[in-house]
Amino acid sequence: MCTFASRLPLPAVDQARFDQELAGITAIYRRLFDDRAIELVLLEGRDPKGTRPVVLENDLTFRPHHLKANFLGHVVLPAPFPHARPVAAALTIPPEPTPGERDNDTPPWRVQRPLRPLYRLWPFLYERIRYGAEMLRKKRSVRHDWTPMVFGRGRQAVTPEPAADKRPAILIGFHWLEVGGAEKMAFDTVTWALEAGLRVFVVASVPAVQRLAGKLPDHPDVRFIRLDRYLPHEYWPRFTAKLIRDENIRLIHLHHCQALYDSLAHIRVAAPPVTVIDTTHIVEYADGGFPRISGVWTNYIDLHHVISNQLADVYRDRFHAGDKVRLGRMLNRAPAEIALPPMSMAAGGKVLNVAFVGRYSYQKRPLVMIEILRRLAGWARRHKVQLNARLVGDGAFRPAAEALVQRYKLQEVVTFLPPDTDVPALLEQSDILLLPSNNEGLALVCYEAIQHGCIPISTDVGAQAELIPPDLLVPLSPGPCARASVSTVARLHADPGFLASQSAALRVLYRKVSADPTAKEVLMPLYLAAARGEDIPA
Repeated sequence: MCTFASRLPLPAVDQARFDQELAGITAIYRRLFDDRAIELVLLEGRDPKGTRPVVLENDLTFRPHHLKANFLGHVVLPAPFPHARPVAAALTIPPEPTPGERDNDTPPWRVQRPLRPLYRLWPFLYERIRYGAEMLRKKRSVRHDWTPMVFGRGRQAVTPEPAADKRPAILIGFHWLEVGGAEKMAFDTVTWALEAGLRVFVVASVPAVQRLAGKLPDHPDVRFIRLDRYLPHEYWPRFTAKLIRDENIRLIHLHHCQALYDSLAHIRVAAPPVTVIDTTHIVEYADGGFPRISGVWTNYIDLHHVISNQLADVYRDRFHAGDKVRLGRMLNRAPAEIALPPMSMAAGGKVLNVAFVGRYSYQKRPLVMIEILRRLAGWARRHKVQLNARLVGDGAFRPAAEALVQRYKLQEVVTFLPPDTDVPALLEQSDILLLPSNNEGLALVCYEAIQHGCIPISTDVGAQAELIPPDLLVPLSPGPCARASVSTVARLHADPGFLASQSAALRVLYRKVSADPTAKEVLMPLYLAAARGEDIPA
């Protein structure tokens, strides 16, 4: 029997929604526990003295992340709640999102928690202090090992056979279904897998609101399994191994999906032979991030798809995995004769349109972006230029960004736009794209900006230099970043020769990058081979 704690009181929703959630959790745990009968018992609890109801879970009714379980299929309540008792099965569930999923939208304070008052009073000083802490972490010795795990070549004593009565399938592991370049790539691979004729199973590693789940193709061969909500990470290896067997999964594609990386050793032992590929985008400062995780697991992975030369160098130099690395740019193949549009910005113009596109997370540094706009607004007033700034996105730091706009009286300059804004149309109407990021891989929005005649000004991080010329790259430190961004805009506005040279340099770098293979050209042969039941192409 599996029991799941609920919180009290439970707000009412429709019965169909309840039945859907019940079916989802039942299917996951039935597969995990080898299809045995699973009885779901909703529980309410009382404190040890039995005098008042207590909250057993601050989440959805069926989210057992804080419960204990064993491999006999029994999930039991934690010790502080021995007086829990069954209640009527007609109980309904709270609406999405769960409190735990909302937590993933909040700023990651942790060590920065004492800085909350400073964050409220002087956000830009908070940015400087946090930047200093990040750089100290970067200079320290690496906290995690960069040595690939050794893979025993005797993969299985007895190789399980995949289900022969089902068409080949792919398991695509997302980080989460939220706005981001890695997520855009993951959504593209879902579409390409369908084109190749594969059935598609999608999972996400991070319990989150999953705002973009509705963007998955509405297709009978696509299924999003909510492991992020229902299944603790420690049970993923067993679940995925059984899913591979039951659904004839021939290919696994990881997109920054930690739980699937951690399942690879078990999959290699307990599942039928399956091709594993991953896509990585960005090297993190402190510990290498997902490229480091990927490199550690390289002996369990058949092919590493990367989006930049910088990442290819990491795999070659740190993990000696160069023979398994494929560079595939996040571009669509277009006829070479199609000319890029001229840049929209005109030297000496009386109107300047500026854009920002991205999640309001620390990585994108929206607070630094608002500081740039504050200084840019001052420059615009002095030079009698009408400044229009349109900011696309959502996330943890958006309330602080909105508060700063109010504090600096920039309401007539700044417009906040939702994440589903038509970004290509916005970039066509923009002169400058600001990217004051703490780190990047090679930002997809930079490609889009150049394609639509908008000049990107970015911090000199990650692989941005592969697409952006040196004079449009600015320092990482918050103060110098803001000053250099404004001075670069001012020079582009005042100097027609500089504007022309930077526009030409952007086009040259874009053409150089677009001559490389695209991600679809690298990945589609693998998908087609999996759909035919063949081995991975060499």
